Amino acid sequence: QVPTAFARAYTQSHRRRSEIVHFMAWGGGRRPVAPRLRSRCAHLGLAVIWLAVCAAPVADAFGEAPKFLIATSPSTSTIAYVRLPDDQVRTMEGPAMQVLVSTGLQFPQGVAVDDYRQMLYVADPSLGKLVRYKLQASGDTLQVGKMETVASGVEVRAVAISGLKRIIGLVFHRCYPTEGRTTPQTVYDGSALKEVSSPGGIAVDNFFVYWLNKAGGQGSGTLVRALQHPAVDLGGNVTSLVAHAPGVHKLADNADKCYGICLALGNAYFSDEFKSLYGVSRAAVARSEEVAITGSFTEPRGCAYDGDSTVYVADKTENAIYGFAANMERLMPGREMVKAAELQGAFGVTVFTDLGGAAKAA
Repeated sequence: QVPTAFARAYTQSHRRRSEIVHFMAWGGGRRPVAPRLRSRCAHLGLAVIWLAVCAAPVADAFGEAPKFLIATSPSTSTIAYVRLPDDQVRTMEGPAMQVLVSTGLQFPQGVAVDDYRQMLYVADPSLGKLVRYKLQASGDTLQVGKMETVASGVEVRAVAISGLKRIIGLVFHRCYPTEGRTTPQTVYDGSALKEVSSPGGIAVDNFFVYWLNKAGGQGSGTLVRALQHPAVDLGGNVTSLVAHAPGVHKLADNADKCYGICLALGNAYFSDEFKSLYGVSRAAVARSEEVAITGSFTEPRGCAYDGDSTVYVADKTENAIYGFAANMERLMPGREMVKAAELQGAFGVTVFTDLGGAAKAA
């Protein structure tokens, strides 16, 4: 049974929001980093889910908003972008992307945007911190401001943004960038919750947090959904890591190792280590089964929804990002993938909607 609050999350209108930045850190990982960059949990080999919080007003936007596809390239230590056409997925061979960030990063993986505040968040495990950049669009061109630290002392690999009217009691791993407080607090921890096992990707809606596991997914859960509201005291501090959390639910357990996840309408899409992209209902129950959307990839990694009708998936080996129509009434296998852009070693991917550009066009 789907909680009533889950249904309400789809219909609430948010005139003002509080910025919720969820991100994942893993104390191990295949790419070594200096000990001083590892989180305090690293020596325990624990997988943890984190969150950062700050507050800011939201401006309304009208008209058609320009959209930009943004992706990370860990192999070149860069982030790139391309303006998306108004007719969604390109029908031609995807163009090469333009460089957006060329310095300061070491191994950027996960990436997410806050459209309302025009912020780009980047998870770079080799930096040992979560960082962000101010975005500015002009026509087909996108630029970033200086790098800012959101959370430090973490080996972060994935990040997601959530907007809520209230943030009281929301503590996953939380910090306050606007107040200069960047030390996060742990909420979901692999030492207390078996459903956290080398998390490989994260997504959020207004009520739940979703993550993928990269180790033992068929036992711990390939795709897991949990409440965003852990047990906290009056000071907003986590009081327990909820070893038997009633709000934790496995949505899929079909693969041992997965990487990228994105939410589109009522479904969650996620990629495995090789070839396949799957879809499952966000309100899946025990009898639900994931659907193999395609098996045409080589090494699929991050995925992102454009907020309209298209899901984009990065393929690291194919050096490309592909898109497909995700506005289907029910999940269907064998979807056609269209190349949207080319990028060496494409990994994390997100879509930025320039709401300021929409206001100008109105």
